[in-house]
Amino acid sequence: MSQRARYDDPRLVREPMAVVEGDQSQSVLALLTRMRASAFQGRQLGEAFETWKRMIEGPSLICLGYAASLSSAGLWPLVTWLMERGYVDVLASTSANITEDLLEQLDGNRLYRVSADDVDDADLWMAGYYRFYDHIVSKARYDELETRVLRGFIDDLAERWRKPAIPTVRLLHELGLWLEEKGFRRSILATAARCQVPVFCCGLPDGPIGEAYDKAARAEAAPIVDFFRDYKLATDMMDTAITGGRGTSVIFLGGGVPKDFLQITATSVSSRHGNAEAKPHVAAIQITTDNTVYGGLGGAALVTIALPLSCQGLLEHFGPAHLRREPRPLSLLEVF
Repeated sequence: MSQRARYDDPRLVREPMAVVEGDQSQSVLALLTRMRASAFQGRQLGEAFETWKRMIEGPSLICLGYAASLSSAGLWPLVTWLMERGYVDVLASTSANITEDLLEQLDGNRLYRVSADDVDDADLWMAGYYRFYDHIVSKARYDELETRVLRGFIDDLAERWRKPAIPTVRLLHELGLWLEEKGFRRSILATAARCQVPVFCCGLPDGPIGEAYDKAARAEAAPIVDFFRDYKLATDMMDTAITGGRGTSVIFLGGGVPKDFLQITATSVSSRHGNAEAKPHVAAIQITTDNTVYGGLGGAALVTIALPLSCQGLLEHFGPAHLRREPRPLSLLEVF
């Protein structure tokens, strides 16, 4: 702050938080708006929400980095909601997050809460459950996801994909179409395929699909996954947005590889054009529990609080029928 700046600027008053009574607005939108004038992480969440609104109101290519174990935690319907409304143009995800959302869509399958501090993992294993920190799922149903669902897709792809290689973004598009056909219409990948949202996952083997790819009946005939092609395609999308004037913006839920992928492909646009001055994102949000001094910026705990509040606030601000009408990035069916 400069010497001439006013520390007592009325616009910067830190407002106390209080419960809402009487005729005052009691919506989540109003709460997030009030939180902007509070302090610490409450203030940061309010500021992040305001930034998110401006992203949606503007023309930029909105990229979502989706890390940590958020689909098993039950946040996957919020991701599909964002895509359906046009609030996400490009998705970069961990492998587990774009496959473990299928667990709750298997007939009769449920995930159950446990005490993270008191649960006995040996007892859980004997009882037939896998644990995700404070929630569990049946081992048999998780294995069914690998053996019946994802292996079935790999065998189907091996039958009809005639090229020796396939980029991850196209493989996941094909998986989304296949899941739609098989009744998993609410899944992230089926929604992305319908909405023409490209999904990148450069750590694809690190999840149920890795085991499925290895153990599929026709695994030897399946195409090789070309991760380097993904890098070029993502950089093409960033390049088109940045040089065309739209610009790019990013939302990171957690950190990890999805964040790195979106950052490095955006910065690669500068090197394509003779290492010109870097053009940062128009706006960026990261929701994380990590501390900046460690460099990782991963974690899921805070996301499970901030994302539901933010999505509810966006619904209240823009209304139930709102759709963002910005042009999609490169069509997946046109680049091959």
